[in-house]
Amino acid sequence: MTKQKLLSNLRIEKLDKKTDYLGIIDKGEIMRDFLIGSKDSFDEIKMFSLYGDWGSGKSSLMKYLENELQSEFNTFFFEAWEFEKDENLAMSLLDFIRIKSNSSSETFYSDLIKFGARILRGMGKSLKLNIPLFPGGPELEIDSSPFIEEISKTEEPTFYQALENFKIDFRRLEDFLTREGKPKYNIVFIDDLDRCEPEQVLNLMSAIKLFFTYGQKTIFLCGIDRKAVQEAVKTKYGKIVKSNEYLEKIFDISFSMPEHTDLIKLINFYFDNQSYNIAGEKDSINNFINIFFKELEFTNPRRVKKVLNKFQMLRDFKQMKSNKSENFPNIDMKNKSEKGLFETIIVLYLIILHEFFQSDFDSFLDFDKKRGTYSLSAIDTSNFSNINEIIKKNYSKTPFSDIYAYTSGSSPISLACFFICLSPFNIKKISYDHLSVSHAHEIEISQKHIDFLFYKYINKKSPASWLKNSQNTSSLNSIKQLIKNIL
Repeated sequence: MTKQKLLSNLRIEKLDKKTDYLGIIDKGEIMRDFLIGSKDSFDEIKMFSLYGDWGSGKSSLMKYLENELQSEFNTFFFEAWEFEKDENLAMSLLDFIRIKSNSSSETFYSDLIKFGARILRGMGKSLKLNIPLFPGGPELEIDSSPFIEEISKTEEPTFYQALENFKIDFRRLEDFLTREGKPKYNIVFIDDLDRCEPEQVLNLMSAIKLFFTYGQKTIFLCGIDRKAVQEAVKTKYGKIVKSNEYLEKIFDISFSMPEHTDLIKLINFYFDNQSYNIAGEKDSINNFINIFFKELEFTNPRRVKKVLNKFQMLRDFKQMKSNKSENFPNIDMKNKSEKGLFETIIVLYLIILHEFFQSDFDSFLDFDKKRGTYSLSAIDTSNFSNINEIIKKNYSKTPFSDIYAYTSGSSPISLACFFICLSPFNIKKISYDHLSVSHAHEIEISQKHIDFLFYKYINKKSPASWLKNSQNTSSLNSIKQLIKNIL
């Protein structure tokens, strides 16, 4: 079998139909056509946002737009996180545009930097001079003392004169960027804001809104994680300002990343549509795994990609000639051969826990902890007595080949001994009946957590059907140890 490539978690620089694993080109085409068709409005509408969680593909989509819009716009891609250590991100942005436009030789640029520094210098530190971001909204406080102090020494223009001069020189910069032979409009993409400190995020957005939109030919598209901005607004303004209202006032038009509830394109990179039959349901392993991620509400593309890359590492390890262990899980190998779907799912689940829910990974198969939790949650004393007996007989170290033999006869005690290994911790009430397929959904939980979602998912099929092709010597415990030791 040819060694499978791993997918990078970096953005895709040149997104196309082949590399569009997240299905975001359709969204990009809509945004591209809108921006091209709305140029006549750019003298008034200049601030655009692209909302999406960390890892949702914002960077790849903005890179796609940059490539697609180069014939219509002069494009600038500002990666804010690279300048995070700079004292003033707004000044870094201004200098970035100057460097990328090769305008350093223009005489007006020195004035632009001088006046820009004058009006932006206080934004990264103490902030006292009140300038409203919008009517009736919060005010950006800029410490005017450095300006007054410098003016008294040099007798240079006042802050407000500097602001007027900045407007003029920024428009001169626009004219230079859109000179003959160049596109007539500029678009500045601002990426990686969600990786910056909260204060820097607000300062940069405020500076752009207040000062950089004096131009008539330049628009800004910012990739925004709402959670990062919510935290920043909460830190700076407390309960005085709601983050959603703040964002609505900062940005004229907003777009959102598409929901990634269907990850099949990404999954197709790692699996070959091998057919599996579980309890009479025949489908490709690709669809089984797609449903698995959805059922666990684990659909962040960057995280899913990391899990699938780790899974591929285990595949590669299994292929190594030195690895002859019979108790290695019988996982799907992308070789057109039906393997153990249950073991494939268990491995994926434990990788998720190992990478993103470490405490859950550590407590997986911790039966002392489970005994303590369940003793407090049992509906009555006799219930816990029965459950305690099942805990003692758990199948965590039993080879799957033996479990299949036990459960294929549908013995209630065998079913319970198997499912106690996978049952959740965060529960309010539990009974003996809850450890069976038909009653698993009746467990009362304190709050929805990934172990409960997995328990519900795995209980939708009988143990015997899951374990049909898992007849080797690996066990739940050996899989956990394998992932702990290798990954």
